[in-house]
Amino acid sequence: MSRFATKEELLEDAITARLKLDTLLATIPDRAKYDEVTDGMSTKDFIAHRAEWGRMALAWHVEARAGGNPAVPSDDYTWGQLKELNADIHTRHADMPLDDAQRAFDSVNDQLIEAIDACSDDELFAKHYYDFTASSDLATYFTSATGGHYRSAYKYINRWWRANKDTYAITES
Repeated sequence: MSRFATKEELLEDAITARLKLDTLLATIPDRAKYDEVTDGMSTKDFIAHRAEWGRMALAWHVEARAGGNPAVPSDDYTWGQLKELNADIHTRHADMPLDDAQRAFDSVNDQLIEAIDACSDDELFAKHYYDFTASSDLATYFTSATGGHYRSAYKYINRWWRANKDTYAITES
C-alpha cells in the first residue's frame, strides 16, 4: 500500500527525489560516471537501470489500462528472481553510452510523471484496481519506479562520490 494519500503527494515525492539525484549527478564529471560505484555498477549503469524499471512500470500500466494483465516483473522473471532480472538489465545496458542512458532516464521520468498525473486518485490508490497490482496499489508501483528508485540510486552514488571526489579533483588539476 502506498505511503501517499494523494496524487499530488506522489508527484511531489517523485519530483523532489529526482531533483536531489540530478543535483548530485551534476557534480560528477562524465568520465567518473563510468567508474564502479558498487557491485560492478557505475553511475551510468544506475541511470540505465532506473530508466529500464521506469519503462517496465509504464508498460505494465499501459497494458492494464487496455484491459490486460501484464506479467510482473516480466514474462521471464518472477519477483523472487529480482537479482537475476537486475543482472539481465545490467548486461543488456552495459555498453550503452552515458548520453543515451541519460536521455532514456530523462524521457522515462517525464513519461512516468505524465502517467501519474493522468491517473485518478482511485486508479492510483485503490487496492486491486488492476489485477497486476495484487493486494497493492498502482501508486506503490509508480513510487518504486520514481522516488523510491531515485533515493536508492542517490544513496549509493552519493556514498561513492563522497569517498572518491577528491581523486577526480586531483587528476583534473
